This record gives sequence, structure tokens and C-alpha cells, in this order.
Amino acid sequence: NGLEDLFNGVQGDLPEVKAQLDPVRVTRLGLTPEDVINQSRAGLFGVDAGSIREPDRLVPIRVRLPDSVRFDAGVTSSLPIVGPNGWASLGQLGRVTDTTEVSELVRENLRAMVVVTAAIDNQVSDLGSVMKEVRARVGKILLPPGVTIEFGGLDAGQRESFHQLLIVAALAVGAVLLVMVGQFGTFRGPLMILLAASLGLTGAIVALTITGIPFNVSSFMGLILLIGLIVKNGIIFLDAAGHARTRGLSPDDALVEAGRIRLRPILMTTLCTIAGLFPLALGLGAGAELQRPLAVAVIGGLMLSTLVTLVLLPVGLKVIRAVG
Repeated sequence: NGLEDLFNGVQGDLPEVKAQLDPVRVTRLGLTPEDVINQSRAGLFGVDAGSIREPDRLVPIRVRLPDSVRFDAGVTSSLPIVGPNGWASLGQLGRVTDTTEVSELVRENLRAMVVVTAAIDNQVSDLGSVMKEVRARVGKILLPPGVTIEFGGLDAGQRESFHQLLIVAALAVGAVLLVMVGQFGTFRGPLMILLAASLGLTGAIVALTITGIPFNVSSFMGLILLIGLIVKNGIIFLDAAGHARTRGLSPDDALVEAGRIRLRPILMTTLCTIAGLFPLALGLGAGAELQRPLAVAVIGGLMLSTLVTLVLLPVGLKVIRAVG
């Protein structure tokens, strides 16, 4: 389900007539297999018999059986073959069979290949669901030795993109961690902020699931964008708590003071971001449908991460005593 315009990779069969000659019967006529082939080719396809001179050109002459005979389905078996010791039909000199062969052979890296293609019906399913079912069914096929199956097209492109985006996400997390460690001079606070960010990312997954939008490259980019947005709120909160601590407040009071001071800026920046992405999340405007997964992922992640930053992050910072 979810596939349309399925093509099995075979352009079409090419009809053929095969003649398997019996060497003993051919020899009895005083002929060789090559002689039989030449006479058969001459009768069906013709043989050059000179040319006729016209005023401006030479017209070649080709002698062959008339089309009414050549195109007869049974003419091959009854084709007369003449030799020094008599004559016989081609069917009497061997076995003539009608068969078909593939009309096109495709190779890649000197290996025969059949390209099976199809399109995704986006109204029924998505690429991930379709490929999951395809892989499950293909996995049950017993392949002969030397035959392999490779998946390409959009699936291969998406997998390659996911692999590259994973590297980008890892680099982003590492860079953010280094910046925060350099700013605060400790690992405890930055690590707790990254933990809160990972919890906030689940909001993006929930939003995509509720809206029925597949997880693709665009939504993955939204998760990478969320890392910076969520960490930004955590940095603002932790920095405010650090300033309150330097003024002589206790760790608990410093966290409460940071929440009171930074509540409004965090909510304002979050709501402004959500408001700016909301039209894109609705798919309004030309080309918005392509970036809709990014907008939905960012909105869902921000909504949950804001609660995590304001509620769970202070608890975590207190537990690990990041505000000393």
C-alpha cells in the first residue's frame, strides 16, 4: 500500500524463434550447420542479388520470400533447406521453438541490473512506512547465488541525508557544550542544560506524531535548530542564577530569583518564535508544505522545552549543585 506507477524494470519481451539443429540430420543432406543457417537467413531476411542502375543511383536487389510467407507463424518450421543429398524442412532438421527474451539489458559496474521503480502516494502513506513494508516483504525472498537487492532513489538519499545530519547534530551539541563550559567554567550546569534540551526534543516528536507529519530531513533540521533555541533559554536561566548567587543569595533563593527575572524574557522569545512559525506550520504560502515539518517540530519542541526549562531545569541544577 502507498505505491503507485509501479514498474518492474522490464521494457518488454522480444519475440524470438530458436532452431536447435540435429548435426546427424544436417550431415545426411550433405550440409553443415552454417549452410543451414545461411539458407534460413536468405529465405527470411533475403540475400543480395546485385543492383539495378537508375539514372541517378544504384538500387540494390535483395531476394527473399514474400512478406505473406515470411510473416506466417509456421513458416520457420516449413522452410525448405536444400542440400546435395536432397532437401528437408527446417523443422525436420531439428527443433524449432517460439520463445521470448528481454528487449533490453541494463548493466552497472559490469553486472546485470533490473531497476524496479515506483512513486509514493502521499495521500495514502509516506516514504518511511512504505520502505518499511517493502523491506519486510523483500526480506522474505530467497535470492539465488550472486543476486543482490539494493535500495536507491529517495530512500537512499534520505538515509544519506540522515547520516550527514546526525554528524551535524553531534558537532552542534559538542560546539554548544564547549561554549557553555567556556562561559560558566564548569561542566555540571551545561550538562544539565543539554539533558533538559534532550527532554524538550521529545515535544517535537510528539507534535509530528499528532499532526501525522512523517519524520524527514526537514523535521530533522528542526531538531538541530531546537538544540540552539532550547539551550539559549537554559543559558539565560543559569546566568541569571549565577548573578543572583554573586549578590549573596543562597542557591535555592538564587534559582527562585532567576525564575522570577527570566520568566518573562523566556516566554516572550518562545511565543514570538512560535507565532512566526505558526503560518508555516499551517502550510500557508507557496512552498510552505516543504518546510512544514520543520515548523511543527520546532513549535512542539519549544512548547515542551519551555516547561522543562522553567520547571525541571531548576530542580536538576539544585540536585547537582550547579549553582554553588
